Amino acid sequence: MFEIKGIRVGFFCSTADGKITTNRKFRLSNLSFERVWEAFEKNLADFKSLLDLSLELGCGIFRLGSEFIPFASHEAFKREWLKPIEERLIEFSKTLKQYPIRITMHPGQFVVLSSPKKEVVDSSLRELEYHFWLLDTLGVDDKGIVVIHLGGIYGDKKDSVERFKKVLRSNPWLLKRLAVENDERHYTVRDLLEADLPIPIVYDHYHNSLNPSTFEPKDVLQTWKDRVPEFHLSSKPEGKHRFGEHGDWIKLEDFLAFVQVFGSKRVDIIIEAKKKELAVKRLMEDFRSATAKVSI
Repeated sequence: MFEIKGIRVGFFCSTADGKITTNRKFRLSNLSFERVWEAFEKNLADFKSLLDLSLELGCGIFRLGSEFIPFASHEAFKREWLKPIEERLIEFSKTLKQYPIRITMHPGQFVVLSSPKKEVVDSSLRELEYHFWLLDTLGVDDKGIVVIHLGGIYGDKKDSVERFKKVLRSNPWLLKRLAVENDERHYTVRDLLEADLPIPIVYDHYHNSLNPSTFEPKDVLQTWKDRVPEFHLSSKPEGKHRFGEHGDWIKLEDFLAFVQVFGSKRVDIIIEAKKKELAVKRLMEDFRSATAKVSI
C-alpha cells in the first residue's frame, strides 16, 4: 500500500483510456431491462478489474462511477429491475470485502439540494437514494461517503445554505453517507465551516486555490469525527483551459503543498487528474525519486 504519513491515494471511475470503466451507459430512449443489465454486468466486471489495478498500484481508495446502474434514479426506470441487480450486488459484496480499498461516490453537478426548485431537489434526492442503496447493497461501511457540492447561490448565499440544511433536517438518512465539498466558484472551505453543517467537509485543494479562504485545517478534520477524511487533489492544466478544468497529471509541488496543509493526519485522497491511474503511478514515482531531495 502506497502511504505517506498516513495519506493514501486512489483514482476514479475508469482507466485513463476509458476501456475499463464503471460508468457505461446508453441513450435514455433505449432504456430497457436488457440494456441496463448488459451495462451493469460489464460495469461490475470492470469494477473488479479496477480494484485489482488499484491494489497493484498500492491505492487505498477508489471512486465508483455513478452510472454503475444506468438511469437507476430516473422515473422511467422500473423498480422491479432492481431485484436481480440487488442479488448480483449481494453476491459481489463477498468479493469486495477481500479488497482493502475504500469505496466512495460523487454524483454529478445536477444533484443540488439547495435549489429553490422542488423538482430539482426531488430528483437530487432520488439520485442520492440510489447511491446510498448501491453502497449499502455492496456492503460498504459508513466510510463509503457520497460527495456533493452545496450548489448555487441563487441570489442569496445565506438562504441557499438554509435550504440545504432544511433538506438535511427533513431527510435524516442523508447523514449516514453525505459529505459536502468546497467548489471553485461559490462556496469556500470557510463558507462550509461557517454553515455548521451536520456532515463532513471534503477539502478540494485545487478548488481552494481557485476560490480561496482562510481556515484551520483541524476544523475541517473535526467534521469527520471518527471517520477517515476523503479529500481531493488535482492540478492546473498546462496551456489554455477553461476555469476549474483539471489537468492530466498531478504536479509534485501540489501534492507536497497538500501534505503541508494537513501534516501527518490520516486522510484518503482521490486523485482527480484526467490521466487517472497513470497520474497516480507518475505521482508515486515522482515522490519516490524526490524523497532524497524534498523534506515533507
